[in-house]
Amino acid sequence: MNPQSFSFHRIALGDVGSTNDEARQRLEMLGDGPYVVTGARQLSGRGRRGRAWVSPEGNVYASFALRPDAPLSRFPELSFVAALAVSDAAIEVVPDGTRVRCKWPNDVLVDGAKVTGILLETAATPQGPAVIVGIGVNVISKPADTPYPATALAEYDAAIRADTVFEALSRALARRISQWEAGGFPAVRADWMARADALNEQVIARLSDREVRGRFVDLDEDGALLLETGAGDMVRIAAGDIFRPTKED
Repeated sequence: MNPQSFSFHRIALGDVGSTNDEARQRLEMLGDGPYVVTGARQLSGRGRRGRAWVSPEGNVYASFALRPDAPLSRFPELSFVAALAVSDAAIEVVPDGTRVRCKWPNDVLVDGAKVTGILLETAATPQGPAVIVGIGVNVISKPADTPYPATALAEYDAAIRADTVFEALSRALARRISQWEAGGFPAVRADWMARADALNEQVIARLSDREVRGRFVDLDEDGALLLETGAGDMVRIAAGDIFRPTKED
């Protein structure tokens, strides 16, 4: 895709079940994009691992549909691309000095609290494999009782609105996808590491069957987390969630 002309055609809807589902239906009907489906609310939004995503009006719910200039095996790298784009948008719209960081694998934090959810799903088109990059951004409200602290961008500037955040996000994602297609994952990885939360700190990685504790030292060439344990071993983690230890841990 030409970085000078690449942009997403927007399909703005009201209440939807899931913007990812709406984007998938349009991929099947209309082809490979690029376009973005937005919803005022999601009635059955979902996050990673099938988790429910509470979706009241006033936040950003957007699913970007495209067929990247890359093999299907590289599509998971887009989770880092999307996180960088959200962090770019957050830096653009919140006041100077607010700390924006990327938390492995695909979260964005503002002052240590989560502000976004990202869900990648693949889809088939007559032209070949496509991907749906679902992004939710807390703009005027945030979920309660989450495993990780959450925040909303309006807590930093009460004038922030969803359309402003969406426009910043759409531009940033187009730019970051062009960067990824042209330079591959190394450039994306370098920019993500520059904003990495908890780098060189002790973290707990919670996996489906166990916990791993260690110091976050790096990302592998494919985006896997590299932890150095107290015994000096290097552990590679491809999927999971990381947390800073608490007093109880």
